Order: sequence, then structure tokens, then C-alpha cells
Amino acid sequence: MKFEKPATENPIDQQKVVGWPRDRIDGPLKTSGQATYAYEWHDEAPNAAYGHVVGSAIAKGRIVAMDIQAAQQAPGVLAVVTAENAALPGKGDMNAATLLGGPEIEHYHQAIALVVAETFEQARAAAGLIAVEYEEAPGHYDLAQEKPSVTTPPEDTPDKTVGDFNSAFESAAVQLDATYTTPDQSHMAMEPHASMAVWEGDKLTLWTSSQMINWWRGDLAKTLDIPLENIR
Repeated sequence: MKFEKPATENPIDQQKVVGWPRDRIDGPLKTSGQATYAYEWHDEAPNAAYGHVVGSAIAKGRIVAMDIQAAQQAPGVLAVVTAENAALPGKGDMNAATLLGGPEIEHYHQAIALVVAETFEQARAAAGLIAVEYEEAPGHYDLAQEKPSVTTPPEDTPDKTVGDFNSAFESAAVQLDATYTTPDQSHMAMEPHASMAVWEGDKLTLWTSSQMINWWRGDLAKTLDIPLENIR
């Protein structure tokens, strides 16, 4: 990129938005409990059924047996969905694992069953009746020990190495060589992990919490093997 004339003032230089305290439009609603979350659009999707996810109790291995009969016969239960009886056709590009595991388990608490019932309480109670037998496999969980060595640059144009660091470091009057570690961090979302979905023929409308709508639409289309334009 070649600059042949001085840069003029841009919108950021005007400091009309960036750098000023601004109230979030959704702030008062969320802090007062009045925000409409994804699972609360009951006027748009009345009489919706409720689903409760059963997560894998192991991090790596496979499901040897799963007994869902008691859950299927529990009050209010409409269906028990597993990878065996309703295998999803595909996996999205942004998903590291299949959304419904089985028989292979790819990570801890991977969804292995979904109990659908008339009420949330019925779905949750029935989910506790599912008996799963696992065959655990050894895993590697220490990121410090399992960190792969980098032999090729991740970008098409790698950073350039300038100078002779090793010689400069060895001859420096003061040397500092330290390793810093950071513990695992997890953000705490205010909104529950829940979604609502309505099928109208072969078209799907989904209410969910997402910051990447195009990603979600694309991955959902591949997971369900339906046209992208059929998902709203």
C-alpha cells in the first residue's frame, strides 16, 4: 500500500462514538430481568415441546449400551432422540465435534440423547432415567504437554525474522527468560443455553442466542442437510 498524500480526518478522529461512554440499548432490559431471551418467544411458538439434553459422562471412548425404555415410558415424554435412531446427516464447518455423539464419544458432556416432553420438568426427569454403559479410552488432557510443535507458518505470509536473536540474547548484559501460564477462563453468560425452533413444512425458524448468524445458518444447513434458504 502506497500513501502519496497525508491522511485526512476520519470518523474515529471526530470522537463522536468511539471513546465516549454509551448506554447499551439492551442494558436496562437485561439488568432488570425484562429482556426477552431465545426460549421466551411463546407468542411466536405457542405450545412448544421441551427438550432436555443428556451429556456424556466420559471425555473419550464409546457408548457400549444405552437403555432409553424407561425414559420413553415416562409421563409426558414425546420422543427420545439419539444418534442411533435419528442420526444427523452432517457436521458443520465450525463444529469441532458432531452435535449428537454416539457410539463414539468426542468430548466430555457431548450430547448423546435428547428427551422431548410436554413440559421441561417431565423432560428433565425422564433424562435421568436413561442408563448408559461406557467403554472409556485413554486421553491426553494436559495442554502444556500435548501442545504440538509448529513447523509451518499458519498464514500464507509468515512474519519475518529480523536480526540474530540468539547471539544478542547471549551477549546481553541482562537476560530475562520466563514462562507464563494462564489458568482456564470461562465467560458467564446471563442468558440460559436454550433455543426455540418451529418447522413449517421444510422450512425452519430458530430463535437462539448467537453473535454469528451466518455461521449458524451455514452449519445448521449442513448438519440437517437442508437448503440454506430454508433456515431463518
